[in-house]
Amino acid sequence: MKSFEFHTWSVLSVLAIFLAGGCAKNEAPAGNEGYGTLRIACSTDPTVSTRAEIETGPVPATGDFSLTISGSDYLQEWESIPAFNASETTFTAGSYTVEIEAGDPTTEGVDKPYYFGTKNIEIVARKSVEETIQARIANSQVFVNTTESFRKYFHDATFTVTTSAGNRFTFTPGAESSDVAVFVEAGTKLILTGEAKLQSQTGTDFDRAYTFPEQTLEQTVARTRHTFLFDARDNGSATVTINLYDEYLDERTITVELNDNSQLDSNA
Repeated sequence: MKSFEFHTWSVLSVLAIFLAGGCAKNEAPAGNEGYGTLRIACSTDPTVSTRAEIETGPVPATGDFSLTISGSDYLQEWESIPAFNASETTFTAGSYTVEIEAGDPTTEGVDKPYYFGTKNIEIVARKSVEETIQARIANSQVFVNTTESFRKYFHDATFTVTTSAGNRFTFTPGAESSDVAVFVEAGTKLILTGEAKLQSQTGTDFDRAYTFPEQTLEQTVARTRHTFLFDARDNGSATVTINLYDEYLDERTITVELNDNSQLDSNA
């Protein structure tokens, strides 16, 4: 009788241990209770502001974006968003800031956009969080153009924009080659110089050379195309307008005597 009781107790003990082990496998390990995971996707906004929203390129792919995550006592970088997602990195539950960027904010030139995006994210314990971060253009653009009225009085116009970094970009409005806007660093100074030949209004072969007064834009604005637009009016003056913001236009008058055999005068 005692042998039967002992055997029954042994079977019940083994069964209890087995069931306890089975329950433990369905729970997250105790060491992961304060951790979560994160997956990142991105969207891009390729527009810049001028007198209206316009698109510009090129647009980077997801793999072109590097990624930085910072938090309390935490800072780590990944070379790309796909590399981060593949790493399946775990994070202590809490608040983090995620930044993505493509390009270089200080690199200037045609087709050199700099994209940046950031988002605050909350990591939840034992959860996988998925977030999409929008990246927008964060550097500036500059462009120089002339109106048809301007080209009635001037020809062979050449303008040069010098940036704070010392880069020089030449624009030839009205020439056969089509000028395009140039990306420049945001928050920096631009200096514009230019020269052209003044059309003879009396039919002579003599076209006078004219140097335009230097124009300065003190500070470029991120995600904005700054357009220097030269115009000429019938009253003998030329103007330059600078598109600073979508809703703001700075106009400066340059006094030019457009008649032949007259002394040229200019005021910025």
